[in-house]
Amino acid sequence: MAVTGTVARLGHVGIAVADLDRSVRFYTEVLGMRLTEMFDYGEGRAGHGVAVLAGAFVRGAEDTIHHRLSIFTLRDPWAPVPGARTLGLHHIAFELDTQEDLVLLYRRFRADAIPIVNARIGGPGNHARFYGLDPDGNVLEFYWKIDQVGWDGVPHAYPPIQEVELDDFDFAEYERLRTSLDDERWRELDATTLRASRSGGTA
Repeated sequence: MAVTGTVARLGHVGIAVADLDRSVRFYTEVLGMRLTEMFDYGEGRAGHGVAVLAGAFVRGAEDTIHHRLSIFTLRDPWAPVPGARTLGLHHIAFELDTQEDLVLLYRRFRADAIPIVNARIGGPGNHARFYGLDPDGNVLEFYWKIDQVGWDGVPHAYPPIQEVELDDFDFAEYERLRTSLDDERWRELDATTLRASRSGGTA
């Protein structure tokens, strides 16, 4: 498969809502989707936690992908500005086929001076990803290898949300640890140990 740094498919959509429980009931009870998990972002966490208070991650009735819809409540739903801090569309996520595609697209954003919000790992879905802005300021997420949900419907354990530098991220070591660590140790993973320049791996 050629590495092109292009989007393979639409991954999921994130929306910000006024009442998380009400929205979850609508998407699960009315539309028949399945709740994978709820998540409280807490204070001062990286990424969504800056603006987001809590989230619910929902998938289709026959889906094994961790989530197709992210539903968020915000710390300040009436904040006047940008960065997906108001009710409505929060972000659109696109899936890439390989880690190389993800890094290539990340580098393209940098080379073309397209705004990058951040890059990170961990949290629900536990996928390596970065966030950027389109010309109108909409938040776009680009990711590779989101978790699948098994036959029992239980989501996999994941490390805390941590910001990373994709240009210096050791994907090979990350995948090795993902499959070898027990859940307790995996939940405590420190992303600073996954710098390619430190471990001798490659981004």
